[in-house]
Amino acid sequence: MKMAIAVLAVVASMAVGSAVAHAQAPTAGYETEPVLNAKDLAVPELLKGPHFTVDPKVPVKGFLERFTIRSPYGTFEAHGLHMLPIRVNEVEALAKLDDLSKTKEFAEAAGKAIARPVTSTVNMIVHPVETVTGIPDGVARLFGRIKLGSERVYQAATATGQSGGERAEQASKRVGMATITALGFEKERRDLAKSLGVDPYTTNTVLSEKLTDAAWVAFSGRFLIQTATSILVPYSMAMSAVTITNSTVYDTPAADLVNNATVIFAATGASDAQVQAVVQNPQYSLSVLTSLAMGIQRLQGVPGRDAVLIFAAAAQTQDEVRFVAGAVNMLARYHEAVVPITQVSAPGPILGRTAGGALVVPMPVDYIAWTERVARFPQRADIQAPEHVGFISGRLSPRAQKEFTKRDWKMYESFTIAAEQ
Repeated sequence: MKMAIAVLAVVASMAVGSAVAHAQAPTAGYETEPVLNAKDLAVPELLKGPHFTVDPKVPVKGFLERFTIRSPYGTFEAHGLHMLPIRVNEVEALAKLDDLSKTKEFAEAAGKAIARPVTSTVNMIVHPVETVTGIPDGVARLFGRIKLGSERVYQAATATGQSGGERAEQASKRVGMATITALGFEKERRDLAKSLGVDPYTTNTVLSEKLTDAAWVAFSGRFLIQTATSILVPYSMAMSAVTITNSTVYDTPAADLVNNATVIFAATGASDAQVQAVVQNPQYSLSVLTSLAMGIQRLQGVPGRDAVLIFAAAAQTQDEVRFVAGAVNMLARYHEAVVPITQVSAPGPILGRTAGGALVVPMPVDYIAWTERVARFPQRADIQAPEHVGFISGRLSPRAQKEFTKRDWKMYESFTIAAEQ
């Protein structure tokens, strides 16, 4: 956890001027998103290790810093500062699994293991931002009005005749899910992920497949991984609250995670179609879905949570689902620790209102420059209020801070993406 705190602290304390490698000023008077220096964003241990290096330049796209991690196991991207320690940790986990596979004990167990089912695979319906037509980089789209959530609700409503089994099958078609259904295998895989300190439902396709391979040998070949080798990963305590909220994802079967989230979402007063539109959105890994459900539960009793579900259904990429879960948990943290929220809404983005009339905007993003899109946001008629409060997990450019201040917005930087209480 000290590592995670150090990463967040360096963001709060660094000098913005030294971080910006270049930021152009368009003729219209707006900024463009900059390219930053990695060394100004994270501690050295997260930028270079025995099995990885991070590129020195970090472009900001859609409010998220895009880190590129190079390793013998592949090149990985971390979209957002909070994802950097997670992806670095995953590289170290891959190294440990690689070492494990070369041991005599593992080879003997692999020889005893029965063949994996031919149909087994890891469901990775991951849509990189670049491959989704019309979807901009990062999470900028979620700061404007979007309609897809309503479309997903309609699709769920037209499928209300599905049986419980059909719904469960549909809900399992999401990122990070292994499809091997042998009794006991899922727990074996979750236990292995826990020993490595990684997300059992990771969207890292390379790691997910390696987890499945090793867990199958352990499960089928009766190989006790945890007693055969000591699995200690350097950055395993740096897990993000949006990826690993607590031990729930390790200790709870996948079907129960889906059922638990469904019950929590239904308690908001949302219709069955609205609930299923979120639960069956394949972009929500079970870890992120669980995080979203916990955030909704932390706002228990606050009117308007059903509107958040429609907004949540609109997420189309991994960046967007993490943004939704992060925003809900940031708002919940404000509700618990600062001022109670009396109403939530989600016209794009997610908003909270206090009894005193203040509009609270949670922003789980890394860097906000004063772009033309950002300049339009405070002018919107539907977000007018006597007081505006913005909480950002990262920071604003000096120009953006100045412009928001001129418009009587109170902007607070380095606000933890919360279920980190």
